[in-house]
Amino acid sequence: MESALIQKNGGNTAVEELRDPRPDAARKRLRECTNQPEACEAIREIVSNLLGCEEMALFELDRKRGRFSLIWSFGTEAKTFHLPKMFVETALPGVLAGDAYIDEGFSDALMGGQGERASAFVPILFRRETVGVLALLRLLPQKAKIDEVDRGLFAVLTSEAGRPLFGNAESGRGRSERKR
Repeated sequence: MESALIQKNGGNTAVEELRDPRPDAARKRLRECTNQPEACEAIREIVSNLLGCEEMALFELDRKRGRFSLIWSFGTEAKTFHLPKMFVETALPGVLAGDAYIDEGFSDALMGGQGERASAFVPILFRRETVGVLALLRLLPQKAKIDEVDRGLFAVLTSEAGRPLFGNAESGRGRSERKR
């Protein structure tokens, strides 16, 4: 909690301003992870419980081949899921630069023939480089849109999820970087 002094009726009064604890909780949860399976579970918890989305997929970027490969998904059929054309055409440049892409209109971009809609694409950074993307699909019915706190959670996912996802021996990227 943060405090601020305001002037009221000629005197100073201490007023506590409440700060949303979700970004700090998400950061702490991701920092506790030591490997890719733990990180995937932490991402599922953060996205489901704090963002209000229970359909997601995580892709790893293979820079040599110039493509993304699905490494994990939750709430969607992994066999048929792929990044939509909308991602490649509109979101990819920003995501590669480390910026989340939010489809404010929740357009009907089809993915995997399932009619799923992309809500957001969150870059995952490791060593200041985009190494993956988290695709968030339909929000829960009670969640109308992505708000500023959600954007703060995207920033936490972007900066904190890369180390446990791609920095350990369990991921191919981690093994090749350690050998150098």
